[in-house]
Amino acid sequence: MKLPAHGRTKVLVYGLPGTGKTTLIERVIRKVTAPKRGFVTREVREAGRRVGFKIYTLDGKEAWLAKKGRGWPQVGKYRVFLETFEKLALTALKDQLSPETLYVVDEIGKMEVFSEGFRKRIQELLQGPEPLLASVGYGHVPFLEEIHRLEGPIFCEITKENRDYLVERILLEFERPGRLIVFEGLDGSGKSTLAQEVYRGLKKEGYPVLFTQEPTKGEWGEKIREHLRRRTPLSPQAYAELFWRDRWEHAQKVIVPALKDGKWVICDRYYLSTLAYQGAEGLSWKELWRRNETIAPVPDLVVFLDLPLEEALKRIQKRGEALENFERPEKLAAIAELYEEILPRFKTLKLSGLKDPKALAEEVYRALPHPNRS
Repeated sequence: MKLPAHGRTKVLVYGLPGTGKTTLIERVIRKVTAPKRGFVTREVREAGRRVGFKIYTLDGKEAWLAKKGRGWPQVGKYRVFLETFEKLALTALKDQLSPETLYVVDEIGKMEVFSEGFRKRIQELLQGPEPLLASVGYGHVPFLEEIHRLEGPIFCEITKENRDYLVERILLEFERPGRLIVFEGLDGSGKSTLAQEVYRGLKKEGYPVLFTQEPTKGEWGEKIREHLRRRTPLSPQAYAELFWRDRWEHAQKVIVPALKDGKWVICDRYYLSTLAYQGAEGLSWKELWRRNETIAPVPDLVVFLDLPLEEALKRIQKRGEALENFERPEKLAAIAELYEEILPRFKTLKLSGLKDPKALAEEVYRALPHPNRS
């Protein structure tokens, strides 16, 4: 298993009933080459009607989870078979000596969390180093609500529109041949210059490397650039939506294929910019974070160029262009403050934007997370 370098090893899938969570998880695990343990849950139908649910372990065993009828515990029309579920599920999720094992849990839902032993094992898996792929149900159940509030896992919301794409997107959080290096910073920090310098250096050394940027030069990216040039008075929500659409297209057509091919992807701005810039406009950066990570692979390394606000403003003014909305002092101050809150959630290399780009590039080379190094 060639795990990404960012260190976040839990992927939690959620979505409305009927969107295909189980099918998505099964498609992902078929592509994972590492050892796998766990189970999936499937409907059982008789004469076209759903009569219950069974769990199927990845080593070929099965047992009833719930069936129509009365008894305890009860969820809606279904009686939960707690004893048989615990026996099979907890055995399937038993500790393994190999750190390469991927644990699969479909699902963590209202029926399953009646089991105290199951809840305890899920907590262990969420807190431990083991890779975990799980689906999480909805409901006013304290244990489920606690999981949905967690910040460490990568949350992916499945829809009918994205479920095919999510197979490859999620797979890259467990098996990633390439590396995604993202450059972030305030306008004027020099991040674009540094990103190009690192790209040229890696290319010169013979690495398979791709340079890209956001907004992109695609349809949605050009719309964003046009609105920014014209200073169109769009709402923060409208800008966030434009960036999200551009990013999904970017991830689908550029980033995901390149990472699958084992390339180093050097990206000048990514979804951290959306969190900081649209967050400074009053949107919840944590909601933006979750929505963007549904479709955008988590970066292996974020290189952040730190620059005093006064120096950033001087550099922007030297361009001799009219200031965009985000380039005004009060906005830049709010953006800088949000970056300070956001960056600790990522594997980050913070550098001084006052240094020479070539010297900074050497620092980046030393910090790059090579795929074949532990």
